[in-house]
Amino acid sequence: NLGVSMRMRYGFLLKNFSETNTLPVFRMASKTRVLNSAQNFALRFFGYPLEGQYQQQIMIEAKGLNNTLAPQRSCANSDDPNRSYHSQPHVNAWKAVYLRDTVLRLQQYLDGFELDVEDVYAMQELCAYESVALGYSKFCELFTEKEWEGFNYSHDLNFWYNAAWGSPVGRAEGIGYVQELMSRLTQTPIETHNSSTNATLHNAVTFPFGHSLYVDATHKTVVLSVLTALNLSSFAAMRPLPSDHIPEYRTFRTRELAPFATNVQFFLSCSTEHDPQICVIVNDGVAPLANLKGCQDHPDGMCSIHAFVDAQKENIWNTDWDFACNADWTIPDGWETTTGYPPL
Repeated sequence: NLGVSMRMRYGFLLKNFSETNTLPVFRMASKTRVLNSAQNFALRFFGYPLEGQYQQQIMIEAKGLNNTLAPQRSCANSDDPNRSYHSQPHVNAWKAVYLRDTVLRLQQYLDGFELDVEDVYAMQELCAYESVALGYSKFCELFTEKEWEGFNYSHDLNFWYNAAWGSPVGRAEGIGYVQELMSRLTQTPIETHNSSTNATLHNAVTFPFGHSLYVDATHKTVVLSVLTALNLSSFAAMRPLPSDHIPEYRTFRTRELAPFATNVQFFLSCSTEHDPQICVIVNDGVAPLANLKGCQDHPDGMCSIHAFVDAQKENIWNTDWDFACNADWTIPDGWETTTGYPPL
């Protein structure tokens, strides 16, 4: 469905490739589920047969290989449970709060097996995955609306502290893609490959300039890291997420920022403003850019491309990938971040 909707929205951009006798480049991470999703997207975007309609670039996910679509594989501190996996204590604490009474309620229907919080949480996960895979799951009807709200919030905690503004490596893991985005927008090569960018693959064939359409397929955790690296801080306005209750008003919601088939579009427009404009669309919602230096509070979320590029160059300058990913830093007790950066 996403491929069809994107073809209806952006199919006119393919005219540029027909006129120049070129093919759009679709990059995708090599993990099977990402690869299959990307190929299904392409099938629905172009139609059958796919041969000769686009150039497929598979970015290998492997430890030690630079890949902006799987940046955790080249970020050493991502593999350190004392640094990267910052969410588990928060998620466990929240599970114990919102599922305490649920365990007791469901236990009365079972003999010979003693349920715990992890068992019940697994049932909620099975509801989600069976519903996507099979279209229906009997596990879903076991839980109340309030318990599902608690489940949703557990994912907010997980992604906030593992991949986004609450993660000490969130910004660093997304900064390589931001460098590539700036390279495309300015049509200039990256001068120094000092993050997860891959110098070998930055050439006119696999990383061309001047195209009207680019498509990159990755994991939703990487999408959140990229949003963090872009400093779209309106999503982090809530500050650190608590693990003992659900805040009444929160700006970070995984179901809105990183659902199944999550997508982000960087849309360039030259029609309504004096200067060329850019807006960032996250799952069909326009992301506010007014917090970025030089961007105004625009009703349609637009920002001058020149201001946007300058703001992102400053973000890149202020992000030390080597420090975040390779330095021997320690997280103090009670430490929190809302910038996706480790303690200095």
